[in-house]
Amino acid sequence: MKQIILASHGNLAEGAVDTVRMIVGDVSNIHAVTLQRDDTDSIKSKLNDLIATFDPADAVFILTDVLGSSVNNSAVEFLSDHPHLSVISGMNLPLILTLVLEDEKEDSDKVIKNVIMEGRRGILDCSNPEDSVNDVPAAIAPKIHKGVIGEKTKTALVRLDYRLLHGQIVFSWVNTVGANRIIVVDNEAATDEVKKGALKLAKPAGVYLNVFTVEKALSKLEKLSTLGDTVMFVFGNTKELLEFSKSHQFKEINYGATANKDGAEQIGGSGSSVFLDELEKQDTKELLALGSKIYIQQTPSHQRVELNSI
Repeated sequence: MKQIILASHGNLAEGAVDTVRMIVGDVSNIHAVTLQRDDTDSIKSKLNDLIATFDPADAVFILTDVLGSSVNNSAVEFLSDHPHLSVISGMNLPLILTLVLEDEKEDSDKVIKNVIMEGRRGILDCSNPEDSVNDVPAAIAPKIHKGVIGEKTKTALVRLDYRLLHGQIVFSWVNTVGANRIIVVDNEAATDEVKKGALKLAKPAGVYLNVFTVEKALSKLEKLSTLGDTVMFVFGNTKELLEFSKSHQFKEINYGATANKDGAEQIGGSGSSVFLDELEKQDTKELLALGSKIYIQQTPSHQRVELNSI
C-alpha cells in the first residue's frame, strides 16, 4: 500500500490534507505531521511514531514544505534505514493530488517523476502563460495518448458541473475514466476568450481539450466518432445538456455539481453538491424521459446515488 505523509511547519500540512479530502473524497492513506512553535516532541519522533504504524511493505512518501528546513532534514534522515521511503520537498496541491491518484502498481521512481512534473506545472504566471517558466523537461513531459484513427471513439463520462474544469475533474475523473480528450460544451465559455483561456490552463497534461458551443459540438460528432479517443464530456448547465441530448442521447449522465441558489433544492443527500431549481428539475425530467440514466456523484470516491425520478 502507498502511505503519504505531509510534513510542514505550522498547520500547512493539516490544511492540505483537508483540501485533498474536499477534492477527491475520503482518503485514508494521507497523513499530516506538523512542527509547531511550542512543540516538545521533535518532528523526527512524530514521523517515526507514524511510520511505525505502517506495514513494513508499504511504500512511504514524505512530502515536505521547504527544502533545507528542519522538517525536510529530519525526513531525509529516515532514508538510510527505510528502503521503501521517499522524500520530496516543495509540496504543493498539484503534486499531492497527483501522488494520491497515482496507480498503486506504478514503480516508485516513475511516480516521483510524475508528481514532481505536476508540481512544476502547477506553478504558472497565468497572465503570461506562454512564458517558459512553466516548461517541463522533455524527458518527463507527458505525451498525449492519441486514439487510433478509424477506431470508434468511447464516451467514458458525461458530467454536469457548473464549474466546468476544476480540481475534482482534473485530478479525479480524468484519471479514473482514462480520458485522453475533454470536450467542454458550454455556449458562454466557448464564446468568451478569457474563460476559454482559463480552461486551457486548467486542463491536465497529456489530455486534449475542446471547448464548443452546443451547435459546434453536435457538428463535430461525426468526425469525433472516428478518432478512437476516450472522451469525457462536461456540460455547464442542464439547459444545454438537454439541448444536446435531444440530438445525441447519452446512456448515462453524471450530475456532479450545480450552483446553489434561491429556490433550489439539494438533490442526492446532505453531502451532495447538486442543487436544482424548478427549471433544472424540468430539464432533468426530460433527460430521464429520453432514456438517459442519471446519477449523482461528486468524485469517484463518493457514493453513487441513482436519480430515477424527480
